[in-house]
Amino acid sequence: MTERHITQEKLADSLGVARSTVFRKMQRGGQDFTAREIFKMMEVIPLSDQEAIDIFLTKKVALTRQKEAV
Repeated sequence: MTERHITQEKLADSLGVARSTVFRKMQRGGQDFTAREIFKMMEVIPLSDQEAIDIFLTKKVALTRQKEAV
């Protein structure tokens, strides 16, 4: 978000939630975002498919994908 100059406020507005909700979900590692919210963030920020996978999927899933790529 920082690299793309997207504030929590702008992201929250685009998701239709309070900034505090976005902050809380981010503090929990992004695991609480819904699929709808993730797809919307991919548009707003924007994020590539791989970036979204790296950010929102569990560490175990991300590590499995990395091993498969090698």
